[in-house]
Amino acid sequence: MNNNKMLKDNIKAIDTATKKIKDFLSKVIDDASFVETDVFTAGKSFLDCSEALGEGVVTGYATISETPVHFFAQNQEVMKGSFSEAHAVKINKVINKAVQTGTPLISFIDCSGARVGEGVRMLEAYAEVISSLNNAKESVPHICVIKGTAVGMMASLAGMADFVIANAKDSIISTNSPQALASKEYDYPKITKILGAAAHEASSNACDFTYGSDKELKATIGDLLKVLSSEVSESTDDANRETPALDKSYTVDAALKAITDNGKFLSANAKFAPEVQTVYSLVNSIPVGIIAFDSSINDGYMSVDGVDKALNFIENASSNGLPIISLVDCLGINSTLADEVSGLSIKIAKLMSAIASCTTPMISVITGKAIGLAYTVFASKGIGFDYSLASVNAEISPITSEAAVSIAYADELKAGETRDKLAARYAEMQANPFISAKDGYIDNIIELSTMRPFIASALMMLLGV
Repeated sequence: MNNNKMLKDNIKAIDTATKKIKDFLSKVIDDASFVETDVFTAGKSFLDCSEALGEGVVTGYATISETPVHFFAQNQEVMKGSFSEAHAVKINKVINKAVQTGTPLISFIDCSGARVGEGVRMLEAYAEVISSLNNAKESVPHICVIKGTAVGMMASLAGMADFVIANAKDSIISTNSPQALASKEYDYPKITKILGAAAHEASSNACDFTYGSDKELKATIGDLLKVLSSEVSESTDDANRETPALDKSYTVDAALKAITDNGKFLSANAKFAPEVQTVYSLVNSIPVGIIAFDSSINDGYMSVDGVDKALNFIENASSNGLPIISLVDCLGINSTLADEVSGLSIKIAKLMSAIASCTTPMISVITGKAIGLAYTVFASKGIGFDYSLASVNAEISPITSEAAVSIAYADELKAGETRDKLAARYAEMQANPFISAKDGYIDNIIELSTMRPFIASALMMLLGV
């Protein structure tokens, strides 16, 4: 067979095998920007020794919302997108190219598992991809899209990404065989129901966002890339915009809309530990990460899941060079005996270390109560916050006003004064923000309506822009 004929036959075979995945990519990637790499890479199928052209993964570079990216997309049409040594070679090369060029990495996961017939070679290939992704983590952002199935080590590889976006309907995330896990359930439920995006959303931070359509996916990736960009352009929103309604009625959602440019933000892991809201957005065109506590949930306390969520957020924001804004209204940690003996103190220690190690600017606003650990970890100068604000109605104290009554007002209680009255007295005399400001721990006491102007100004000062 002459080379011309062989080339044409191979191109035809590859075009047929990659049509579906390329049709999908065309809806996410900007028109006419897709360039494929390692088109003819081929390993051997251990079943019939035939060549697997393209190795079940499409790699290349393109732009998404005008931002240059490198990507790899697993292809279910070739050996069900299964992971192999040659498959890994293609992935490693595109990861290294992303690092070399400083462009974000986008991975599209849809993999039936490993080609076990390759034995230890396949396991070493997994290890090499793990190493490449770990090396890339501090260099470029990695957005992982779980398009279909992520099982075995591929589920954990997806978890190494900075951001995970899962298909709301069809994705499956599982380190063990989904079928085996389902078979242990009484009624053998639908796999996507027990291991899909909806199941993970509510019970873990395995996926940051979900999508229901290709258009929604492109918009989410585009918004993330905009936040991850280091460029600061002219804002389309007034940096000095105030929100008077916040002084009358405060909610986390209203506060986030007041602070962010045009009230737009991406809320990650929104259904997991909802008392801790973790948000990516722009403030006066400056990309930021915002952690906001919702005291209307969990009686104002942070849950153990909330600790995990906050840690993941702080590490992501810091590694991607994002300034951190903390909106504090929290009574501290609410734990059970089981939580304590399962290592809660270690989880909190890791969170403290992540915040203390953060090298990006940090701004705190105490919007309500900042009690004990909540103040120390999420608002204090001592741990590293550069600029601290407090609402005129804020409460800052080692313990809650209610708990302080028994300690500070034992005689008054014996004399018949009510706990509510004594708690109000403690809040006014001992926990008011003016005491902390007098000692230099709070830079300014503000009306919440003015948060955006103060935060925008502080960001510009701290970043020198």
